[in-house]
Order: sequence, then C-alpha cells, then structure tokens
Amino acid sequence: MSYPQGPHGPQGPQCPQGPQWGQPHPGQQPYPPQQGYPQQYPPQQGYPPPGYGGFPGQQPPPKKGNGMMIGLIAGGGGLVLVVFVILAFVAPGFLLSDSKSSTSAANATQTPLSLDWGPVLAGKFMLAVYGDEDDKAAESACADSKDKVRAAAKALGQKNASLTAKDPKQASPDLISVTMSGTLNYESEFTTTMEVRREGNDKYCIVSVAPLP
Repeated sequence: MSYPQGPHGPQGPQCPQGPQWGQPHPGQQPYPPQQGYPQQYPPQQGYPPPGYGGFPGQQPPPKKGNGMMIGLIAGGGGLVLVVFVILAFVAPGFLLSDSKSSTSAANATQTPLSLDWGPVLAGKFMLAVYGDEDDKAAESACADSKDKVRAAAKALGQKNASLTAKDPKQASPDLISVTMSGTLNYESEFTTTMEVRREGNDKYCIVSVAPLP
C-alpha cells in the first residue's frame, strides 16, 4: 500500500485531530461566552487612600478634640445664659419693670424716721422765740420754708409764748408732727403744731408752725 508523498517524504496514516481547546466537540452546542467578567480589572474607585478605614463614601471619624471643643462651647453658652438671667432679673435687675424699680426706691426711702429730731428742732425754735431771734429760728427751717418759720417765730415772740414740745408722731414716711403747748403772755393757754421733714442725706428741717396767735 502506497502513501501519498508529502513535501518531506511519504506520510503515514494521519490520526484525526480532536477538537482544539475552547472549541466544542462535534454535536455539542458551543458555550456562550460568559458575560459580566471584564477582561481587565479597572482600578477600584471610591476607596479612601491608605490610612483611613471604612467603606467608600464614608467620612473619616471626627476627632475627639472637636467633640471636646463643642462641649466646652455648649457649656460656656449655658453659663453665659445663667449669668445673664441673674443680672437681668436678680441683681441689679436691669430688665425689671419701672414700677418694680420705683417700688424698690420708695421702700429704700421709707426707713424709720428718727422721731427725736422733732423735739430737738422744736427746742431750737423756742430758744429763738425767747431771744427774739427770728433769723436764728429760720436757720432750722427747710429751704422753701424759711420765710414762714421766721414769721412764726416773730408772731410767737410778740405774744411772749412759752411752749413745750410733746411726744413726736410720724405723720407720713418723711414727716414728723410735734405738738407744742403752753401759754401766751404768761396766762392764756395755747397749742400749736410744728412739722419737721426729712430730706436727702437724712437731714431734718422745720416745714411749718401753725396755727399762730
């Protein structure tokens, strides 16, 4: 049996070649190419650089120093609010209404009167009457009452008044009433009332003496 001549001499019987790798066998359906698997893997996106943990898109955890600073700021704000409330409504209370402020001022001036000033000023007035010293009597009078007190001392002096001060009484928060009784011309009984007023700096002065003979 002769074999066909090849380029390099006679060739023996050739064995049938099997399917190449990746080629289907005869009668077998070819496998569809697998989808979804790219040939090359692109660089992964969204991952943070080395040194940060977490997943893509996640913010790095806040530093503890920021939380402490926020706490200090919040605590300081609360302290400022407490101080403001104390200053506004307790002391000095610059947000209180005018009526409350006026009431406080009124209460401050309504301290107890020193009633002893009534007999003291009444005694000075009578000494000026006995000595016919009208101007001396006016020295104990209030600034707006000097003329009236001077005239009262002159009127009583002309009648030879001999008067004695009785127990003083508080007529108002700043006013003392002193009753003076005695005689005129050494015989007729006479009674009059002196009013003493408290002014600034706790100063007392004569307001009036009435009635007059």
